[in-house]
Order: sequence, then structure tokens, then C-alpha cells
Amino acid sequence: MAKKTDEKDVLIVRDEKTGEISVVAGLDADGSPKRTPAKAENAQSFLQFDRHGDVLDNFFKNFYRQCKEPSRFGFYRIAADQADHLLEVIKDLLKDPEANKELLAPHKVDTSGYEKQVKEEQTAGQPEQKQEEQPKETQKQENMEQEQNQESPQQQTPGRRGYQPIDESNINWQELEEKWGVKRDDLQKSGDLQKMLNYGKSDLVKVSPKFGGEAFELDARLSFKKDGEGNISLVPHFIRKEQKLDEYKEHKFSDEDCKNLRETGNLGRVVDIVDRETGEIIPSFISIDRKTNEITDIPANKVRIPERIGKTEITKQEQDMLRAGLPVRDKLIKRNDGRKFVTTLQVNVEQRGVEFVPGTGRSPRTVQTQEAKNNPTQGQAQGMENSAAPQKEQRRNTWTNADGSIRPISKWSGVNFTEQQKADYAAGKAIKLENVTDKQGFHATMYIKFNPEKGRPYRYDTNPDNAQKVAPSNESRTQVAVNSEGKTNEATKNLKEPLQKGQTAPKDDKQKQQQEKPQKKTGKGMKM
Repeated sequence: MAKKTDEKDVLIVRDEKTGEISVVAGLDADGSPKRTPAKAENAQSFLQFDRHGDVLDNFFKNFYRQCKEPSRFGFYRIAADQADHLLEVIKDLLKDPEANKELLAPHKVDTSGYEKQVKEEQTAGQPEQKQEEQPKETQKQENMEQEQNQESPQQQTPGRRGYQPIDESNINWQELEEKWGVKRDDLQKSGDLQKMLNYGKSDLVKVSPKFGGEAFELDARLSFKKDGEGNISLVPHFIRKEQKLDEYKEHKFSDEDCKNLRETGNLGRVVDIVDRETGEIIPSFISIDRKTNEITDIPANKVRIPERIGKTEITKQEQDMLRAGLPVRDKLIKRNDGRKFVTTLQVNVEQRGVEFVPGTGRSPRTVQTQEAKNNPTQGQAQGMENSAAPQKEQRRNTWTNADGSIRPISKWSGVNFTEQQKADYAAGKAIKLENVTDKQGFHATMYIKFNPEKGRPYRYDTNPDNAQKVAPSNESRTQVAVNSEGKTNEATKNLKEPLQKGQTAPKDDKQKQQQEKPQKKTGKGMKM
């Protein structure tokens, strides 16, 4: 049976400190529930929630974002069309909620999920995550250090040549207050005005747009937009329940793009976006605003890649990776106060520069413990090296040099490189190896190239420099699939011997007989 779309509920709220019982009429400015006496004659003031809509979800999310004492209130829901009859009954039960726990259970609202979600959003919205054994004040300091070193366009000095912040005299504050309920003084006190005048976004604020003559309170981030004539308009960025990762400004997302956006909030590469007004093709970074789930972009030429964060140098190779949108994983960051942590660096649109990707921060001790657990011998050697030479802490990758450049290698899987292949590999190019032995002992063809994202050499079956889809090379495709990957080829599935290079069918009469011979069935069944 289809759900009814007109079912409404009202919320009864109990102040656990005073025992006062009321009906929710909205949210006050401090995030506490706006209450009205629980009497039938006040029904017009009751805030009604569509039982199958998002309004209730938004109410509780905003409640947990803003209310200083959320645990002070308990919520219960009853059907709006039965409020006249149920109000007095619920009020009597709520006089002793513990004794009437079973009777109240069907009406009790479990808000733990909203509380958890808001905490996760607030944690994800921080410029950097809380690190192990690292106090909160040092987190704020590190964020300031990062911002100072990046010197993003948002932070440039207004008097700098070529950069002009938004002229506040062109803003019609009276119109914005009437249309959106946004006051200049509120934005200035919170520090959001300065961000917005420098082409950034505010934090989440309350707006009160009017629809059909009625005002609705919603959470949104705000920014200013300037048209060709210099007029300034307010752009609200409302919270989206979930972003549809299909396409953005006519750029279609691949499966890998969607995976990157969901996991890190960043696309992980630079893409061409067409300006709809001018038709100009603009290489840009794309990210998801973690506070609103809105997809955003910024031209690549407006992002400055730092040469240093705190006391840590960003190598030339790492800068190139960041400019390409790639993450720099497991980077040891040393703060100006000497503290250290390991994190992933990547360009983020909201930061207008390089960020510490949330959820990737770890202490160096944790990283070393994990590496030692995965590879005890290497971990022991690493510990000895660190104790003898602390200056080598940043170099934990044996495939790169201390300056981040690719360390040359001379062979792979027993095949020696030529001098040209050594040079090409160190330059980041793919090299072709003709006689690599597969798991069955036969020769195969493959390509080796240093993968910046994985931080190590990586095997490819086609030339990755040609941007082709990864698949076995033509002469070895079937051989590699059958011998090394355990796959089945219909034309050779009954052969007992491994395939040789280039083989896709039985090679002689003996193998033909093996292939054509019916296979014995091992299961017992009815004789025909």
C-alpha cells in the first residue's frame, strides 16, 4: 500500500529540568525549541511535520547544531489530527515518564541518530581533523599556519594589484533583510562578512525566505555574486540531503570520480568546465561542500600550491601532484611548534587551496606501528633508522628519493632494464618489458610505470601513457588471464598445460584432443 503523503505529526516536548510539557512551535534563535502551551486551543501555533518528509529531519539537525543543552529536552510525537484527544493523555503520562515508559514508547522520538550525524558533519567541516594526542588549541594554530602559508585569493591583501574585494556600498542590505532575513551586523559579528566580501562563503547561518507570504527558517551558507554591471546579489547555499553525482556543468562523472567525491570530497583531478556565459573552457578543481553537500568548483589558476606548510617542505613532485588534483598521501607535517602528524594533502575548492583531508590524520607513532605490524622486518629497520637519524623521518617511501623524485630501478621481475628504460622510468614514463615471466613460468609482455598516487611502481598490461583502458596486451591478453589471474578461456578451458605467449587456442593435436574430450562428471545423478 502506498504511503499517505498528507499524514502530519506534532511534537510534544518535555523540559527534563522543570517538568514543563509543551508543544513545539518552531526553533528559537539559540536553537532551543520554541514552545506553546499543550492545549487544544493553541493548535494553530503547533508546528506540524509531514510524517514522510524531511522537515522533521531538518528540525532535529538544526536543534543539535545550535542548542547548548540538547539533552535537557525530550520529544514525543502524536498525530496532528488526533491532537485534541491525545494531548491531555500524553500530558498525564509525561508527569512520570519513567513509570509510564512502556505506554510512551510508541510516541518517543529517538534523536540519537540526528545527534550523531550532526557531530560527524561538524567534524568533517573542520579544516583538519583531530589528531591523536593533540590538544584542540594546537589544531587551531596549525590551521592558521596552513592558511598563512597558502595565502589563498580569499586572504590576499585588498590593496594588492589585480585583486579587488566586493564593494560593500553596492549591497542593498535593506532588501536582503526583507527578502532573506539577513542582517549585516550579524554577519560582521560572526566574521562571515569578511569572508563573503572576499568571494568566499559564510558558515551555516539562519535565513528566513518567504514563500506564499509565509517565512520559513532554513540553514544555508551565503555568498555574494556580482554581475557584469557591478550589482551584488545574495546566493544562498542550502543543505542538500544527498548530492546526485551524475554530472556537473555538463561534465559527466565517471565511477572513479564518484568514488573520489564520496571518500574524500574532492574529484582528484583537474577537468575542463565550459563557462555558459562566455563559452570559455576553464580547467578547474571540483569538490563537495561538506557542510551543504553542494558541488562546487574553482579555476585551477586561482589556486596557489604552497612550497611549505609549517616547517615541512612540499617537494616539486608533490606540488605537481597537487596541481593535477591528486592526493599526496601519508605526508609527514611538522608544525612550527615542533609537533608532527601524518595526513593526506589535496586541493579543496572550499579551502581555495590545499587541505588536510578529513579522516586521514594520524600520529607518526601510529603510522610506524601499523607499518611494523604489516612488515615486521621493515618496521624494525625503520625504527633503528629513525633512532639513529631523526632527520630521515619524512622519508618512509623506498621508491622515491629524499627530494620526492622517482628513485631509479634497474630491473623488474628478473628482467634487467636498458639504460634508456632506466632513464624513462626515472622521468615518470612507462617502459615496456617483453619477457617477464608469469606465474606459470611463461614469458609475457607488460608495462611498468611509477604511480604517483600509490607512491610506487605499478604494473600495467597496456601502455598507460596512451591513456588506454587497462587490459592485457594483445599478444599476452589470454595468457595472463588464464595463467596468472585464474580466468577461463572457452577455447582452451580443458587444456592441462599453461598457455604460452600469444596462445588463444590449442597449439597441437594433443591439446585439441584434450579440449574436445568431454569432461567426466564427478557428481552422482540419475543414469539416462
